[in-house]
Amino acid sequence: MKKIFLFAAAAIAAMSMNAAVWEFKTDTINTVEAVNAMASNTTFTLTQKTSSDNQPYVAVDYKLGGADAELYFTNAPIEVKFTYKNSGDKTECLKLYNSYLQINRKGVIMTIYCMPGDDIIITPKSYSKACEFAVTGADKTVVAFEKNTETPIVLKATDSEVVFDSSAPSDANAYAQACQFVSIQVGAAEAIDNVEASEKAVKFFENGQLIILKNGVRYNALGVAL
Repeated sequence: MKKIFLFAAAAIAAMSMNAAVWEFKTDTINTVEAVNAMASNTTFTLTQKTSSDNQPYVAVDYKLGGADAELYFTNAPIEVKFTYKNSGDKTECLKLYNSYLQINRKGVIMTIYCMPGDDIIITPKSYSKACEFAVTGADKTVVAFEKNTETPIVLKATDSEVVFDSSAPSDANAYAQACQFVSIQVGAAEAIDNVEASEKAVKFFENGQLIILKNGVRYNALGVAL
């Protein structure tokens, strides 16, 4: 049993040990105050709302056409910017919940700041809609988050800015241009050392988060040192 657990712990922790991870359930942005604390600049309208299932969220709106609106997170676990230019009556382009971020409209552009060679891992939340992005600054030029999946998308940065543009899906019938993310990870991929059965590792939950304690170091479920 111990060998099975340690093998599973090693597999879970095989992600980047030097990565920065924004898990939205941990570093939440579902209040206007939280968004303002993490963002250095926004030209969007931020409105506190409650969903039909009583979840508080921040609606990110832009009601003026002709110029890009910007929401730039510089004080978050990773540096990321969202831009959007309103082209119609539907203006609520982002929804920020307590455990995930929802891209809600065609035309949203997400820019992730990193180092060339970094791995970028974006984990979606299962959702009934799908979204396709044209990508620049990475080893892939197109990525798609299909509906009803939680399979992460993995890219390798070739530039210091990786840009995801939802403006022009290749198949408008297949992609509603709406998706949900539970985490974004940026960093150099680096597998942990093999775990021997004789080494002691402890797994427990703390504030709802899986913690792996090994050799005096605490790791989360992605293998990131805490």
